[in-house]
Amino acid sequence: MRKSAFFIILFLACSVLFAQAYREARIFVPPVTGGGNDGDTAFFYRQLTYEVVLQYYALVRTQHISDFVLRGSIRPFTAQDAEREPEPVIVMPEPEIVMVDVPVVRAQPHPVPLRPIPAVRYTGPRREFFSWEIDDGIHFYDVRGEGNYEPEEITEYIQVPMTVHAPVPEAPAPVLIPPGRSEFVFELELLDSGSNEVIGNQYIIYQGVDGSVSDFLSIMVYNMLAGIPDIEEVVDWRDKWLFLETSALWTPRLYSGVTQSINWMNFGVRLALEFHFLDFLSIDLGMQFVQDWVLTSTSGYRDLTLEVPLTLKFVFKPSDHFVISPYGGAVFNYSLMGTTEPSMFSWLAGLQFGVRAGPGMIVIDPRFAVDFFHSVIGGSINYDRYSIQIGVGYKFGFISRGSRDY
Repeated sequence: MRKSAFFIILFLACSVLFAQAYREARIFVPPVTGGGNDGDTAFFYRQLTYEVVLQYYALVRTQHISDFVLRGSIRPFTAQDAEREPEPVIVMPEPEIVMVDVPVVRAQPHPVPLRPIPAVRYTGPRREFFSWEIDDGIHFYDVRGEGNYEPEEITEYIQVPMTVHAPVPEAPAPVLIPPGRSEFVFELELLDSGSNEVIGNQYIIYQGVDGSVSDFLSIMVYNMLAGIPDIEEVVDWRDKWLFLETSALWTPRLYSGVTQSINWMNFGVRLALEFHFLDFLSIDLGMQFVQDWVLTSTSGYRDLTLEVPLTLKFVFKPSDHFVISPYGGAVFNYSLMGTTEPSMFSWLAGLQFGVRAGPGMIVIDPRFAVDFFHSVIGGSINYDRYSIQIGVGYKFGFISRGSRDY
């Protein structure tokens, strides 16, 4: 029992976590406004949409489903633009890597191995020598270090890399606009879709669109969108097209005929599919198997009925954790055992409560139903049924309604 409870709690906790997801920001690009040379507005609009997609953001068709707006406009270059031009950018040349000879002085090592075989022994006056071929001659090396030959130091040169920086260039002279040539300003703004607040602004001064303008525009879009984090999207567990429900039922019934009896021990199960064709209105089609135990003055009759309820629900969402759905409809009844002949149709009314639990909801569903016609036992005994049904189950939604915006 403890293991089952643990796994149920773990499933609900994981479901809550998976209900939250991260997605890329949705960007809306309206048509570029203003005027420049022929075809400039179409060029910049096309490049903007390309860059949004190439830089892995979601491009959407309308502003109301977007998170941000990239709005571009073109206007003639004016004196005010000249005053706000940035200082010329000094491009530092790449440093040069050169190889430099560095002297290294080292002495020749002695000829005694680290672990000589046989080992060197110092017993009594015994002395051991190793032959040493060095400085174009052969010498003997005393392991006690007495009177040994002193080798000459050897100087070698090795090459190491060294970074050489070029001198800082002077700032370039300002570019003069030739007479008769027109310049334009393409200005790009990043807006918050909800508040229409401008949160970023950059511009390009150009004379004609070419490959360099495309490169600058790519850098502009990258700079403006690089700081946008992924959007944490909490999926509304109620905003679905379809819901699947399964419930256990307690269905006490009052039987009224020649005699009157109440059976409190009727039980059943329910499976239903609910379609939300509007956010506040849905159609529920169910199938349930319910016991039917009728008592007369002489005997009792047990039956198993198939009930197919069709209801229209009004959906209210008073908070983020509840759903309240009053409903009404009709039920088709059919005897599976043939013991009784229940009324073919009944009308019903109820009120379903839903409480969020993981990706779906726990539902409590009390309802009341009355037969349209008399029910029959043995072909001659007529009676009427009045049913109270209380269902407890779980409802899970799928196919998000928000996907229709795409």
